[in-house]
Amino acid sequence: MKKIILASVALIAIGGLAFIIKGAGGKSFEKENSFEIDRIEEVEINNESWDIEFKNTESKKITIEVEGKQEDKKNDPVTINNNGKKILVNQQDQKRSFTGGFSFGKKGTIYISIPKNALDTITLNNSSGEIKMNDLTIKNIVILNNSGTEKIKGLSAEKGQFTSKDGELSLKESSLNELTVTSTTGDNYFASVISPKVKITSEDGEVSIKDTKEGESLFVETKSGDITVSYKEVPTSLSLTANSDSSDITVDLDGFEKKTNTEKSKEGTIGDASNKMELLSKKGTINVK
Repeated sequence: MKKIILASVALIAIGGLAFIIKGAGGKSFEKENSFEIDRIEEVEINNESWDIEFKNTESKKITIEVEGKQEDKKNDPVTINNNGKKILVNQQDQKRSFTGGFSFGKKGTIYISIPKNALDTITLNNSSGEIKMNDLTIKNIVILNNSGTEKIKGLSAEKGQFTSKDGELSLKESSLNELTVTSTTGDNYFASVISPKVKITSEDGEVSIKDTKEGESLFVETKSGDITVSYKEVPTSLSLTANSDSSDITVDLDGFEKKTNTEKSKEGTIGDASNKMELLSKKGTINVK
């Protein structure tokens, strides 16, 4: 009985020590920088684990605000530099000793406010932070994502390129002249996204396109993920090809005239077939409506 009591006391003591050490964790870190829009063409962000939020602003300046924890007293967790017409934001995780404390949960957030049509290019290299974007209008956006979730709404751009290794992409109510998505294992969800040229390739993830409009070309290829495409308005001029080894393909479009209709392949046209849609999957199902 005495051994049990001593062990319990020891655990409480260790727990109390851990709490004290955790309580002595990183101090608050805040930073804010603003830049005149006529002096900046590009923003590049290299991020390890902090969350990133992009939003529109009525201001005439690009503003970057940082809120989080600083675990290394000698080095800032986030640096903001102006190199000519480019803003460079770097977030690097900081290692700490045992006596320096532990860090759990959310470490910080980088807020980036951008006026309409103020930038040529946004480039984001993200490791694991969550990405949010609302109501941005820019020329080009490039996101290279490892495992963070991407939630984007109201994006207007000439060209968008999204590459993800293991993160989910959600793109809603957006318009892009050209959209390219490359995904390894994450799911990709699109709703009310208008783009005349779309190319989506996925190794192992679902691709869902809802309430889209007819465009020049739509290409989707997956190895094991399902593909779903639904139109807001019935296409009037379309050439459609859908192939899947799963033998599970459904095409339910008014005016669709089938040329090939097998379990693994369906091909056909609507109207004069001036636009093209090609859907390919090795193991996933395909549903078009």
